[in-house]
Amino acid sequence: MRLAVCILLAAAVAAASTAQDEPHSYRNFKLIRINPENDATLSYLKSLYEEESPYTLDFWQPPSHVGGVVDLTVAPSDASSLIRDLSARGIHYIVAIHDLQKAIESEKSLTSWAHPPKGFGYERYNSVDEIYNELKRLKRERPSLITLIDIGQTHENRTMLVVKIGGGQSLDEDAPSVWLDAGIHAREWIAPATAMFIVRELVEGYDVDPKLQAMIDHVPFYILPVMNPDGYEYSRTSDRMWRKNRRPAECQHKDWHTVCCRGVDLNRNFDWYWAVSFLPYFSASGSSSDSCHDTYHGPAAFSEPESMAVRDFLEAYPPKAFISLHSYSQMWLIPFGHRRRSYPADYSSALRPLALRATKALEAVHGTKYQVGTGADLMYEASGGSHDWAKGALKVPFSYLIELRPRNTLFGNGFLLPEREIAPVGNETWAAIRVVADEVFSQFAQPSLRGKAGKKPETPLSLHKLGLRGTSTEQTTAASRSEPTVTETDAPTTVSPSTTVQPETATVTIQPRTVVVVESTVTPVTLATVTCEDYGSYCRLWKVFNLCDRRAVHKLCALTCNPQCRV
Repeated sequence: MRLAVCILLAAAVAAASTAQDEPHSYRNFKLIRINPENDATLSYLKSLYEEESPYTLDFWQPPSHVGGVVDLTVAPSDASSLIRDLSARGIHYIVAIHDLQKAIESEKSLTSWAHPPKGFGYERYNSVDEIYNELKRLKRERPSLITLIDIGQTHENRTMLVVKIGGGQSLDEDAPSVWLDAGIHAREWIAPATAMFIVRELVEGYDVDPKLQAMIDHVPFYILPVMNPDGYEYSRTSDRMWRKNRRPAECQHKDWHTVCCRGVDLNRNFDWYWAVSFLPYFSASGSSSDSCHDTYHGPAAFSEPESMAVRDFLEAYPPKAFISLHSYSQMWLIPFGHRRRSYPADYSSALRPLALRATKALEAVHGTKYQVGTGADLMYEASGGSHDWAKGALKVPFSYLIELRPRNTLFGNGFLLPEREIAPVGNETWAAIRVVADEVFSQFAQPSLRGKAGKKPETPLSLHKLGLRGTSTEQTTAASRSEPTVTETDAPTTVSPSTTVQPETATVTIQPRTVVVVESTVTPVTLATVTCEDYGSYCRLWKVFNLCDRRAVHKLCALTCNPQCRV
């Protein structure tokens, strides 16, 4: 909502900065959905978005290209005038939501309205305190699996809490890791809810899914469920549609009044083409120097404590995969988003093929379809984004931004996704993210393990659950430390949707068969039957180290360790 919301008289600035804001009501605000059919319509909508508008508007989906859906909300006082203006210009539109406040209220499930819950719930939208308390509870219950890390403080002195999930070999600082953050934009509530859903999948799956356990023991997850806790809480208590962080107000003198607005768009504050527009095309960079605009990029790159904390942590512990959860549009976005037709060197050979595999796994859960490409190509240019910085500056091999449900459809409520959709979104998103994590495991963890298989250990090795522990981090192979060269090209190589990234060494798929265990030379297994299948190439390593007598190894590596499987 730009100037109409942010303009204050200079005399009221001091009081406004300390007073508690009253909850903002969106009664009778309307969501207008427009599909610009020509350049004239697109130009008009861009003027409303980028310049001072005569109407009180909030663009949920900004104008990007002809045919790209534009979602905007308009205040009741301006709705009639805007609709007359659109009609006079021959612009086709629909009123997708007639009363935004009712849509906000419909986010909560009927159960939540009838019986206000206490504590944390994985299928509802929780406060920052509830999220943090749940992480602390998980830490108390699983201290060997979970570590909580305070990476910094916000403007309003809230903690930025990262949860690390990993055991075994993943305790090494040099272990290849996956980073996941959510909630960089305050009003995108489905993102933190999905991040916490994935936390639960990892923790609960660790004990029941041998393949997942083996992966987590070598590839830890670092998850920041709420990257913008100040803004998120403000959207819960004061203004549901708030987007930015809560940087103190900056004031500008304009004509006969003073304009004072708070907040920075954190996803425009990273140092990757920060605040850059590209000439000679005069293409907007997708960020604004106007502190009242929703895409205000801040006074400098990494000016905000939230983006600075993420930068410092990731520079100290660079991951192999970086994933940032947003909403909405159902898009799997690949770097780079600062300019159209700008791609990393490995866009076609690695990033896009893995994204296609991940979205295929996502679609298999509930049939939800995602578009794959760069944000600049699919939507609009936006410089200073976190996933662009992770790929371009930090050289993370796999970096993605995921725009969660819903798609731009007639009946979609945009940011106001009902709580009943949290579980479906969580399930399908986890299926996709697991594909990325498995690729990290295949490319960066398994080669290291195979490199150790030919060496006789100088000291006895012990197992922590399913992973090796206590080995030197200096044994990590060059392959696990290598990072792709990032260069920009004008166009990606054409890739078939079915193309997949092949791991550095091929994995042989063995059809499992069931045999009856009659007699065994190793420690007896209590089960009457065993599935003759290895759950990873590290089984050969453990056999070399004579660890097949360990019950966990015998269970995971039946094909290698159980003589009956080789009859």
